[in-house]
Amino acid sequence: MIEQSAAPREHTGLVLVLVFLGGASGSLARELLAPVLPAPWFWVPILAVNVAACLAIGMLYVWRARLHPYWMHLLVGGFCGGFSTFSHFSYELVTLGDAAQWLQAGAYVVSAVVLGIGAAVLGEGVGRRFRGHPVS
Repeated sequence: MIEQSAAPREHTGLVLVLVFLGGASGSLARELLAPVLPAPWFWVPILAVNVAACLAIGMLYVWRARLHPYWMHLLVGGFCGGFSTFSHFSYELVTLGDAAQWLQAGAYVVSAVVLGIGAAVLGEGVGRRFRGHPVS
């Protein structure tokens, strides 16, 4: 969750609307993008969108001081939260387990963790690289 003091108390309703709009947009973007991504296994598109969300969150983390807190709610809690999906990841793992595809399931878990954290760190690096530029 975003820092507690990020939004004044009297604007809680606006924060909820921003998270709702960002989440809806992120979910829609995921559902439009994932099916068109080329993939050797059915779980690769969700892995790709989760890694992309981690990259974006890494950049936004660096830029948070330059962005109004409302943007952080819209983009991090909303869009990135809707775009990435732990529940779909879990569903795919259950599907692999049900099919006794243990090697693929293990590869998926390791890939998701390593690539997700790596993308967040890379995003932070990219964000720091462009930190001097105004963010609008």
